[in-house]
Amino acid sequence: LHLLREKFAEFRENHVAVASAQGIADKVNGKTLNITAKAGEGGRLFGSVTSKEISTELKKQFGVDIDKKKITVADIKGFGEYSATAKLYKGVSAKFTVSVKEQ
Repeated sequence: LHLLREKFAEFRENHVAVASAQGIADKVNGKTLNITAKAGEGGRLFGSVTSKEISTELKKQFGVDIDKKKITVADIKGFGEYSATAKLYKGVSAKFTVSVKEQ
């Protein structure tokens, strides 16, 4: 009986985590995250946009807290649109666009 309770608790905990991750994915999936950045020489991006900045902006714009380590995106060193993925839980991810515009 004790083992059964442990398995049920584990199942419930896993189910809650998946539901929570899916809720976050639904808020972000298919959306465009807008980021403004300063231009350097020749109108190119000054520095680069990091996953930490993307994480911060996701919280501001969509109210979701996604760890920067869970965000996969190409190096953003110029203005334009970039595809990004947030791996939220086993089997749950969200794909979104990062749009970088000049400040």
